[in-house]
Parts: sequence; C-alpha cells; structure tokens
Amino acid sequence: MAIQAEKLAALLREQGSEVVEVRTNGASGQGGAMARIPGVRSIINLARFLRDLDSALRRTDVVYFLSGFFNFYFWVTFPALLLIYARRKPVVLSARGGDAARFFRRYGKLVGPVLRRVDKITTPSGFLRDVFRDAFALEAQVIPNIADLDQFEFRRRDQFRPRLLVTRNLEQIYGIDTVLRAFALVREQHPDATLVIAGGGSLRAELEQLAAELKVDDAVTFHGPVSHAQIQRLYGEYDIYVNASRIDNLPGSLLEAFASGLPVVSTRAGGIPYMVEDGVTGMLVAVDDHQALAEQVLRIIDDPALGLALADAAYAESQKYARKNVAPQLVNLLAQHARP
Repeated sequence: MAIQAEKLAALLREQGSEVVEVRTNGASGQGGAMARIPGVRSIINLARFLRDLDSALRRTDVVYFLSGFFNFYFWVTFPALLLIYARRKPVVLSARGGDAARFFRRYGKLVGPVLRRVDKITTPSGFLRDVFRDAFALEAQVIPNIADLDQFEFRRRDQFRPRLLVTRNLEQIYGIDTVLRAFALVREQHPDATLVIAGGGSLRAELEQLAAELKVDDAVTFHGPVSHAQIQRLYGEYDIYVNASRIDNLPGSLLEAFASGLPVVSTRAGGIPYMVEDGVTGMLVAVDDHQALAEQVLRIIDDPALGLALADAAYAESQKYARKNVAPQLVNLLAQHARP
C-alpha cells in the first residue's frame, strides 16, 4: 500500500497538483524508549499521524485516503475519517486488500455508518467494487493500481520451456506449497523442468522441506527477496508464470508477467478473475488444486500457440494499468470532489 501511495503522489504531482503526504508510520526513534513498547508505539504513531493529518487538512481541498481492511482500519482509518469529517473536508477513500469481505462480515455494523459518509470510494478492481456493493449497497469506482510497465520488456516466445517463475512472498496466503506440488507433477512429464521462487517470508524452511519431500529440491531455487533489476531479469529468463494465492485482490506481479510476455497460470482467488480472463489472458484453476495448476502449465508447454495467444492478450490487458491511462481517471475524480 505504501508503494502504491508513493506512485499516486508522484502521478498527481506530474499532473500539476500540489500534494501533501501524511504517513501513518512514525519515524524510527520517535517517542524515545517508551516507543519501543509495541502498544505504546502504536499510540504514539497514531497521535503523531492525527497531528500531521490535522495540519495537512488546513492546506488541502480534498483528501485521498488509502486504507486496508484489517486492524489498520480501527487503528488508523476510523480515527482519521472522524477527524476529516470534523474538519468538513471531502474525502475519497481508496480501498485496498483482498480480505475486505470477511472483515465486513465481522465488523460491518461498525464500519458501514462511517464508510457511508465518505464522498467517494475507489477500488483497484471490480472484485472489491462488488464487495462494497454486496456489503453496504455502496457504488465504488474502479481506478486500477498504477503499474510501472515501462521497466518490463515484452519478449515474444516461440516455445514455452518448462521454466516456471513465482514472485510471491513465502506466506500461507500465497500458496507456494500448492505451486511446489504442481511443479512435482510437471516434472514427472518434463524432467528438465525448473522452478524459481523469488520472495522472502516466514515459511521458507517449511517450503524447502516440502520441496525435498517431493524430491524436486534439486530443481527448485528459493531466490529470496529480489531487487527491481533482478526481477526484470527473471521475467526475461523464465517462460511461464505461476500463482497459487489463496486470498488476493489485484496482484501487481501478474501485471508484471503480462507486460513481460509470460503466460500466467493462476488460482482464481479473490479479485484475480477480474483481471485474468480464463482462457484469454491466462488460465485459472480452483484454489489449492495443484493437479489442475499442473495440467494448465503442461497445456502451455505442449501447445505454444496457446501460450503465445495468452501472452499477446495479456500484454494488451496490462496497458489499462499504465500511468498514462490511470492518471486522467484519478485527476478528474479528485477535481470533482475538491472543495477549498
């Protein structure tokens, strides 16, 4: 969310807007020794954030507030919205995260009355738009995340080797265990298959053990966290992108694969079906179905024409998220709601 906020601020400045950024996380060392106590640190950060927000409200015509829907909402979004309402400033809420539906089922009666007072809600995908519609009968506007696609080079492939790439963190929600089980099936058909997993996370040791149990550890590389330069190189070196997330919204990694010419095989978790059209811009399977994941990877390997068609259509889809196409939508929306 922080990275997307930085991109949005830069985009608005490019369009001639004056932007006042207010960060939710305090500077390290702020608050002295007491700030090292977790609960106290949160209170200090909240007080600092609300102070900075109140100062910024005196200089702004409209607030564009990025919010996830988990504990962040109660610690940050809720008090911030109350302050914004008290200062009578228009606010556009940019909703983030793939688990909002569950959050709303649990806390909808508390959250709904506050959200209904915002001037407009935006979401990066049709998935989250529908979540707001179903939970609160609120109509959100879809404004895609900004994807820095220019840094990724589209490479047309005549064939798709069994060289698979994953660029997700090693956490339960991203289903790397499902990818490993699918890869084991792919390797039965293609003994020369390789898999690179680029990302860090708490499950690395557990996943390395699973790779060994599946007898594929000699063909799997756990790359760890990667730089932008490294990830661009990986997209160029590998041929098929695999994603097995269990909870998701609009993963930027899929857009990067689109822009780089890799056909995508993914689970249909959360908002993914809103950005990947099954059989057109990628292949979708059920969550946790490693056998179906492997079958779709094998289809692309065995049918290069299919892989090429998917890659071409996906590249065209990725252009919807380019800065030049997102900028006018955001600028026009904020201009509509700005009020000195």
